[in-house]
Amino acid sequence: MRGNEIARDDRGVSDLLAFTLTFSIIVGGIALVSLGGLGAFETIQRGAATDVAETTMVGFAETTSDHVRDGAPRRTTSIKLQGHGLSQRSSGINVTVDGDSTVIQSRSLVRETDSGTDIVYTSGAVFRVQREGLVVSREPSFRCSPDSAYLSVLTLTGQTNFSAANRVTLETSLRDETLVSPKAGDAPSAATVSVNVSNTAYPAAWQRLFERNAPRWKPHPSESYTYRCTGIDRAVVHNTSVSLRTIS
Repeated sequence: MRGNEIARDDRGVSDLLAFTLTFSIIVGGIALVSLGGLGAFETIQRGAATDVAETTMVGFAETTSDHVRDGAPRRTTSIKLQGHGLSQRSSGINVTVDGDSTVIQSRSLVRETDSGTDIVYTSGAVFRVQREGLVVSREPSFRCSPDSAYLSVLTLTGQTNFSAANRVTLETSLRDETLVSPKAGDAPSAATVSVNVSNTAYPAAWQRLFERNAPRWKPHPSESYTYRCTGIDRAVVHNTSVSLRTIS
């Protein structure tokens, strides 16, 4: 009789231990799932914010193109920075037409996101620069056809270096329009145009643009980050300069 009571007590202790262990596993599993789900949600949220940042920079590029296309005196773009940083960086493009070289200091407007991705506007192009690789979000007006080459570069001036959580307005004003090539009074005849992007803020992004998005531009056989349009009859290189300021 005493043995039966001891056996029942042992089973009671075992059941209690089993229940405690099972309950602990359930609680721990819920905690892990909750933490994992929260982390995934934060990752998705950061990715969505980066997508929005990319869209707004493409919108900025489309708006500023009015200066080049229509000679618009002033344009504004409203964006919400969401705490992201916005800055300008030096960036130079070396354009050579039949041996005559010109360095255009175009500069770059960079939006630094919380996810570590940079959204870059430069010379009409928009690049998404991230750890996973580079994405060409918008192509510049660099054309190489069987008989001609055309390059339209947009140069930014002014100072931009800030971050904000609220909406801000970027205002661009037309300063100057310059025909880089041909020179005044000369015919636009040319046989070769070369573009060297080694001194840009993101040469690897330009490399991807030329090699994947602009197949008619061929890599120079001996110069890194240099691409050529050859076998043509004419070439035009145009530079539009605009000043950029921020209105809070």
